[in-house]
Amino acid sequence: MNAREAATETSAALRGAGIEDARLEGEVLVRESAGIDRAAYFNGALLDSGAVAKLAQWSNRRMQREPLPYITGHREFYGREFAVGPGVLVPRPETELLVELGLSELDVSPEAVVVEAGTGSGAVAVSLSAERPGAVIIGTDVSREALAFAQANAIRLAPATRLVRCDLLSAVSGADVVLANLPYIPTWEIEALEPEVSKWEPRVALDGGDDGFALIRRLIDDCETRLRPRLLALEVGFGQAESVGSLLSALGRESWCVKDLAGIDRIVCARW
Repeated sequence: MNAREAATETSAALRGAGIEDARLEGEVLVRESAGIDRAAYFNGALLDSGAVAKLAQWSNRRMQREPLPYITGHREFYGREFAVGPGVLVPRPETELLVELGLSELDVSPEAVVVEAGTGSGAVAVSLSAERPGAVIIGTDVSREALAFAQANAIRLAPATRLVRCDLLSAVSGADVVLANLPYIPTWEIEALEPEVSKWEPRVALDGGDDGFALIRRLIDDCETRLRPRLLALEVGFGQAESVGSLLSALGRESWCVKDLAGIDRIVCARW
């Protein structure tokens, strides 16, 4: 079967399952299952029987709304491919802002200790370590499954990354920069999200408690009472920046926001 013909059929099936970007995903499934690049795809590469069988299996999984990165086993983040799968949150493009903020701090103070709370796949911590090999970068997570992915990504991309299993930053004695994309979705909202998130991604990486701020509030309190970092940068959801800023204001901390490419206040920052 011709790769482009296969993608057309696959895209139609995905569209019928309610997948929004069916055309692109159909192409990705074909290329990934056949192990061909875009040049071969557009030149009409033929799929052998093994690739056809894998494509059928992968297409069925996607029609069950399993996230595409879980099926292919990887997701691009900050110019690198990160291994992902069930048990770990799929890295989002907006989270790259945390990497940029960490790099800016390291440019000013290369000796700064940078810690990411809730590292998940290690996307932020490993990216920072890969960009600044001599820096002290630590990633923590409470999930064994997530840390297994983080460890695999660190070994392949930035072996100097330090990874620790603990609740938030409980095992970290000090940090100059604290970065975090913690769960921020209110518990009651999770079931209403798209199936790729609500039915597949780990609840521990999504559930922010009754108001979405349970873990964020705890991390802010830890920074106030113990860590007192030079920078705290928290990723938040749409419409949450003002509320998180108020949590910081209540402690006498001035906060500011960094917008994502859509113009949404995505990162709330503060200094001690």
